[in-house]
Amino acid sequence: MNDRPTRGRRTSRFAHSLGTARPARSAVKPRVASPAFTLVELLVVIGILGILASLSFPALARAREKAKVIKVHAELYGIGLALQMYSDDHAGRVPPVRVNCNSDLATHWCPLPIELADQRYLPRSSQAGREANLEDPFARGHTYKYAAPGPQLLNGDPVSNFELWVPGNLTTFAGSEGEYHRDPLTSPVRWVVWGLGPRPDSPKSRSSRAPLSADSWYRRAGDSGVIVRFADRDGLQRKSP
Repeated sequence: MNDRPTRGRRTSRFAHSLGTARPARSAVKPRVASPAFTLVELLVVIGILGILASLSFPALARAREKAKVIKVHAELYGIGLALQMYSDDHAGRVPPVRVNCNSDLATHWCPLPIELADQRYLPRSSQAGREANLEDPFARGHTYKYAAPGPQLLNGDPVSNFELWVPGNLTTFAGSEGEYHRDPLTSPVRWVVWGLGPRPDSPKSRSSRAPLSADSWYRRAGDSGVIVRFADRDGLQRKSP
């Protein structure tokens, strides 16, 4: 007996397999919309960032100002040591005060003494008006100021002694009572060095009683006034806040 399937059966099985086959899935995936900021949301974010920046700017400005003040105090301390060494090497004398009225040097009044640079107590520069090259960070292009009762040079020539105003209250250095001293042997203050402070053109910094009047001193961030270091008759150094 012939057990092989007939050709018709093969055909029916093949057709059945085709009919039950699953259709192939499409290879193309549907697009998904990507999230994005709207214009309103972007403007809101920019506005918030602007507000935060405006709040932080004053704090950053105060921090920068305070850092400069700390630098000034440190450099005035170094100048004070240089003056003390100069005095020790010159029988107790200190350098003369220089005042310029020539148009090109008029703004360089009471600069740091050239003698401190010539004798290597301070850095040297060839620039007129700042031969002793320690620049006041609040008065660019100018040195710190120096004054002392005693010899004064006007445009490089000797003239009468420089007169330094000293308050009558030597404890607080406050008040408007005081007098001018021109004799280094009787003055209660031997010398003074100072910076003009964060607002060098302010009335406090340019006061006629600056730098030794406490009313002209810089005291806190945002304030104006001078930053001061000085030595009393006994050589004890003191400074403003």
